[in-house]
Amino acid sequence: MKIVVPLDGSNAGFKVVHHAIELAKLYDDEVVLLNIQPTLQELGLATIKKGGYMLHGQDVIYSAKVRTGIPAMEIIAESNDKEVRYIAMAIGKGKAEAIGSVSKQVLQLAKCPVLLISEHAE
Repeated sequence: MKIVVPLDGSNAGFKVVHHAIELAKLYDDEVVLLNIQPTLQELGLATIKKGGYMLHGQDVIYSAKVRTGIPAMEIIAESNDKEVRYIAMAIGKGKAEAIGSVSKQVLQLAKCPVLLISEHAE
């Protein structure tokens, strides 16, 4: 099974990688790092690279993808295309509202469980 971790480049997003590592070890799952860009894949590769460094040496199988398009729709598409146990993503990111529009859409459309992790989580 797999854990899809959408990364947007924020510190909150990278905190999710730590949680995904622990859960992947517990369930022997693969972590799929996912970055969505409107059009430029180069920007996504830098974000994915940082997440990959966090996973390297953690005894966790992982893969990385950069997709272009509307973030919520691409996260849903990725979770539907794979044997995904759940989606783990960050919320907060310094905004006044706790759950952003992408998180809300993913919660409404996902066919698998969605784990939302606050930027303030340890």
